[in-house]
Amino acid sequence: MELTIEQALQQGVAAHKEGKLQDAECLYRAILQSQPQHPDANHNLGVLTVSVNKADAALPLFKTALEANPNIEQFWLSYIDALIKEKQFDNAEEVLEQAKNQDVDKEKLNVLEAQLASINKQETVVSLSPSQEQLSSLLEHYQSGRFSDAEKLATTISKDFPNHPFSWKVLGAVLGATGRKSEALNANQTAVALFPQDAAAHYNLGITLQALGRLDEAEASYRQAIALNPNYALAHSNLGVALKELGRLDEALASSSQAIALNPNYALAHNNLGVTLKELGRLDEALASYSQAISLKPDYAEAHYNLGNTLQELGILDEALASYKQAIALNPKYALAHSNLGNTLEELGKLDEALASYNQAIALNPDCALAHSNLGNTLQELGKLDEAEVSLMQAIALKPDFAEAHYNLGNMLKELGRLDEAVASYSQAIKLKSDFSEAHNNFGNTLKELGRLEE
Repeated sequence: MELTIEQALQQGVAAHKEGKLQDAECLYRAILQSQPQHPDANHNLGVLTVSVNKADAALPLFKTALEANPNIEQFWLSYIDALIKEKQFDNAEEVLEQAKNQDVDKEKLNVLEAQLASINKQETVVSLSPSQEQLSSLLEHYQSGRFSDAEKLATTISKDFPNHPFSWKVLGAVLGATGRKSEALNANQTAVALFPQDAAAHYNLGITLQALGRLDEAEASYRQAIALNPNYALAHSNLGVALKELGRLDEALASSSQAIALNPNYALAHNNLGVTLKELGRLDEALASYSQAISLKPDYAEAHYNLGNTLQELGILDEALASYKQAIALNPKYALAHSNLGNTLEELGKLDEALASYNQAIALNPDCALAHSNLGNTLQELGKLDEAEVSLMQAIALKPDFAEAHYNLGNMLKELGRLDEAVASYSQAIKLKSDFSEAHNNFGNTLKELGRLEE
């Protein structure tokens, strides 16, 4: 029976994965005889050709695949990498600039851009630089998510060629991706020192500083990246996040808006803009931003979660419920989404379901103070006051500056008749959040019950 194009492609991919390269090649070429512009067949045949060290023959295949479907990220990455392998550096830079205007992962493009920059430097200091084969292997390990292999090779290169910035950049990215922030900081600082004109190096340093909570320094790094490359949408977006965390919301709004102006299809920037708009109380605009992020990236769990938060604040509970459930469907381990789903269920009067959501959040992240606090509220509502106290105390132990948890504990203690302790909890909530009107109100009422109005 004659195979369909789709069947031939599936068999070709299977043979390719099994290392049966001749069989895969025959299947891919059969597809191209019928459909010469078929994007997947061209790309896969190109990948196969590169794997047998014939990158020159792969170039027209990658180009055809890209022209047939420019929306596939891997087509751009494969084409640029092949151009670099063939030492067509000018063409590689030209295609890389085109890729920046597409929805291609900016981190991956940063790595390719740094590789090109390293190659340009290598032309004058060949004896002081690693081989092109080493750089290509390092890039391939990183882009394929083989972080252990990438780290080993980057470490080797950085020891053998300590003044070569590309290995330090990749090492910093790998260390950051695997949660070793302090080590990543050292690698990224070294990359910046070696190549101070590299915008991506400053951007990567900013990410690490931000993860370490050093927001003022992160801001400076992002601004330096932007000074070197004013069209660096990713740096504008992350600068916006840092500014929001610093409480400078109007500046954060401007940075996120600039990121979107530079790249209207940048889903992350739309999401970040929504977060800032929500904090500014502009909830309808925040909804629009989250919705735009989701339309650009339907599998964006965080945007669904943020949309749920805003819908909940607007009292649109059924839609909030749906948004949280979608976030969880996309990321079942999303503890905050489980916790906030519980909030919505509680508001809808579904207390048992709310309890299950909070417990699931805590199972996923035992250190989630918000989930412990929410669980305490629901247990109190169910009349399980002793259990509620334990949950609220746990929330405070995890996050001593959690004003809402102190307030909730005060409410629970008041219900137990432990008024002096309730006053202390309300007082702590007010100390942490001076404009906490509900805490001020309950603090005053409790003092009145105690006959301590003079306080």
